[in-house]
Amino acid sequence: MSGINIRINRLFERKNAFVVALDHGLVMGPLKGIEKPMEIVKSLSNIPDALQMTPAMLKIVEENFFSRSSPMLIARLDTANVWRQQKKYDSGYYSAVYKVRDAIEAGADAVVTYFVVGYGQDQIEGYNIEELSKIRREANDYGIPFIIEPLFVSPENPDSIKDVNLVKYVTRIASEIGADILKVDYTGKDNFKEVVDVAFSPILIRGGPKTNTNRDFLSMLNDAIISGAKGITVGRNLWQSQDPQKMAKAISAVVHERKSVDEAVKILG
Repeated sequence: MSGINIRINRLFERKNAFVVALDHGLVMGPLKGIEKPMEIVKSLSNIPDALQMTPAMLKIVEENFFSRSSPMLIARLDTANVWRQQKKYDSGYYSAVYKVRDAIEAGADAVVTYFVVGYGQDQIEGYNIEELSKIRREANDYGIPFIIEPLFVSPENPDSIKDVNLVKYVTRIASEIGADILKVDYTGKDNFKEVVDVAFSPILIRGGPKTNTNRDFLSMLNDAIISGAKGITVGRNLWQSQDPQKMAKAISAVVHERKSVDEAVKILG
């Protein structure tokens, strides 16, 4: 397990981790902000601790990760049709796309998978769990951290349901499956500590859909860390912002330096 521990400690070297998710194309297509992966990756430099993308995208942008100060790489291994806007169905699917070996060959330091509950037939959830157990064993064999993103969703609410009891439910199951790190929905400062308490591993909150204001997003992040989260994985709230590089610096100020929300907002200008 030493390989896993080394990589986890590298991710949390600055105590709390800041991960940028760029893997949305596998489930949502070419969203605004990530149509050209090379541009957004270059702009972020070494501000985040890690970037999350597919092995296919890693190969396109690999020249940005040749230095010692480069961010770590987290590879997305799977997909689902939960968030698809085109030709949406009542019944969902889950599909494993890559093996852990594919991720390692592309240069990844960790792997991440979905655990999708509440959308589609029970057999789909069963298949999802079977695939997660296979991925966990393969990740352990290679000494690479295994991250699970547990989500309770519905066709009416594909961005996931943030009811604390449902989030606790999927978080605990993901813990029991054997996740080294969890990527979990933030339920609010009044009760997120309950989610942290039922987890077996460090929690990174999901950045979620684009918030109304930058202050709202940074405040959510600050509250989550106070409640016990060990960092954030952010996508649209960063690369759909007016200035992604400034937003990355503002997030880093909150996550790594524990600056106030007011101080972080000033970075955005």
